[in-house]
Amino acid sequence: MKILILSDIHGNWAALQAVLAAEPDVDQIFCLGDLVNYGPQPAECVAWAMKTLTSDWLIQGNHDRAVALDEDPCCSVPYKTLAAATQELSQRALAPGMKQFLAGLQPLQRFQLDTAVCVACHAVPSEPLYGYFAQNSPVTLWESELNGVNYPDFLFVGHTHLPTKTRIRRTLVVNPGSVGQPKDGDPRAAYAIWEDGEVSLRRAEYDVEQTIRAYRSTQLEPHTVEVLAEVLRTGGYFPLDQTIHERLRTFMQTHADHLGAMFFLRQELTQREGHDLSKLTDAERAQWLLNYARALAQQAAHLTDLGPWRWWTASQQFNQAHARAELIELFHQAVALAQVLGMDADKLFDAFVKQHGASGTVAAPTSANQVKDSSQHSE
Repeated sequence: MKILILSDIHGNWAALQAVLAAEPDVDQIFCLGDLVNYGPQPAECVAWAMKTLTSDWLIQGNHDRAVALDEDPCCSVPYKTLAAATQELSQRALAPGMKQFLAGLQPLQRFQLDTAVCVACHAVPSEPLYGYFAQNSPVTLWESELNGVNYPDFLFVGHTHLPTKTRIRRTLVVNPGSVGQPKDGDPRAAYAIWEDGEVSLRRAEYDVEQTIRAYRSTQLEPHTVEVLAEVLRTGGYFPLDQTIHERLRTFMQTHADHLGAMFFLRQELTQREGHDLSKLTDAERAQWLLNYARALAQQAAHLTDLGPWRWWTASQQFNQAHARAELIELFHQAVALAQVLGMDADKLFDAFVKQHGASGTVAAPTSANQVKDSSQHSE
C-alpha cells in the first residue's frame, strides 16, 4: 500500500496540483490539516478535499477551524497580520457548505495501516490544534506526548511547516512539512510517502509565480502580497518591518532555549550598530576583546558600588532592582565577548559543562512552557 501524506496546503492550489502530479500511483491520500489561509485559492483546495478525501483521512487544522467558526487561529506574532488578512479572503471564498465541512473535521485520528498502529493530528496529541514543538525540543517532551497516546508505531503531525522524521523509542514521528508554505528554506512543496511500513520525505517543484499571480485576483493589500510572495519564493524567509520582538518570536520557533535567545538578541544589537563580529581580523578581534573586557570591568565596578562597602555609615541602602539591572548589562558584555571569541550558545554551554566536570552528552534544559505555547507559537 502506498499513501500520500500531506499537511498545511494553505490555499496553494498550484503546489497541491504539483504534488498530486508527482505521485499519481498512490492508493490513498491522508491530509493533516490546514487547507486554508495564507494562499490565494482556498476554495479550490477545500473543494478538492471534499471530493477526494473522507473525514477519516483528513485532520482539522487550526486555520481550518478558525475559518469555519470565525475564530482566532492563534498564530505566532510575525504571522498574525497575514493570517487575519487571508482569513477574511478564505471566509469570502468558501461557500457555507465548505465551512460546515471544515467545522466537522476531527483534530486527532487513530487508525491502522496494515498492522501498524497510527495516531495523526495537526499539532501535538495533547493540543492537536495549537501545540507547538520546535525542531530541537527535548526528547522528554515528545516522550510525554507519546506516552499519552500509548506509543503508536507512527505519529503523524504537521503545523510547523518543517519536514522531519524522528524515531522516539518504538514510535516514528513524521512531519511531512508544508505543501503550500514551506519554512525550511526550500520553496518546493513538501510531503511524505508511506509505503509498506517505510516513510520517505519528498519534495515537488511547482510554479511559485503562478501562486503569486493568483493573489492579484484577491482583495489583499499589495504589502501583504509582497510579504506572502517572499515567504513562498524563499521557502520561509519572513521579510519587512519586523520588530526585534517579532524576530525573537520567529527565532524561538526553532531555537527554543533561553541562552540561545540571549546570544541571538546580542548579535542583533551588534549588527544594528553596524558590526559583524564573525568577520573580524585577528587584530580587530584582539581590540574588541579589550573593549569588552574593559566594559565588563567598568560594569562590575558599577555593581560593586551598589553593595554595602561603606562600612563607616549606617545609612547605606542596597537597591536590589538596580543591582539586577547592572547584572543584565554584565551579561550583555559577556555574551558579546563570547561572540568575539567565536563562541555561540552551544559552544559556551559545552565548555561550561566540561569545566564543571560533567561527562557524556548533555541536553540543554528547555522550558516546556516556552516550547509549547499555543498562543504564541502556532502557525
